[in-house]
Amino acid sequence: MKKFSKILCPYDFSKNAEESLLFALKMADNDTEITLLHIIQLPYFIDPNGFTYYDVKSDEIRKTTEDALEQKLKAIRSLYPEYNIVYKIELDNDPAEFIVNTQKKDGFDLIVMGTHGRKGLGRLLMGSVAESVLRGATCPVLTIKHV
Repeated sequence: MKKFSKILCPYDFSKNAEESLLFALKMADNDTEITLLHIIQLPYFIDPNGFTYYDVKSDEIRKTTEDALEQKLKAIRSLYPEYNIVYKIELDNDPAEFIVNTQKKDGFDLIVMGTHGRKGLGRLLMGSVAESVLRGATCPVLTIKHV
C-alpha cells in the first residue's frame, strides 16, 4: 500500500467527519502529517445595490471553533501521541473549491472526508462538496459515509 506523507481531513464536527478522521489515522504512520481543515461558512446577505455583508461575529465563531479543535486534538493526541496532527481554520463560502485549492497548494497526497450521501432534491439543492472534491483533486480522495 502507498505511504502517505500528508493527509488532508476536512472536519466539521459531524459523525461523518469523526469517521473520516478515524480512517485518516488508520492510513497514517508516525511520519505522516494529518491536517484537520475546518471551513467556516459565514452567513451573508446582498443588499439591493449588490453589496455583500458578512456576519460581524466571525472572530467569535473562529475562537469558538479553535477552542473546540484544540480540545479535539488534545483527546486525539492522548490516544495517538506519536502522530503529527495539526489543524487549520479558514473562512470561505465555497468549501469544495477551498479544499481542492488547499490540496494542490500544500501538496497533500490524500484527502479523507466524510459525505452525507444526500440524494435527489436534497443533493440538488445542497450540492455535494465531496463530489466536487472528487472531481477537482489531483490526489486520491477517500470518502466516508457514517452508517
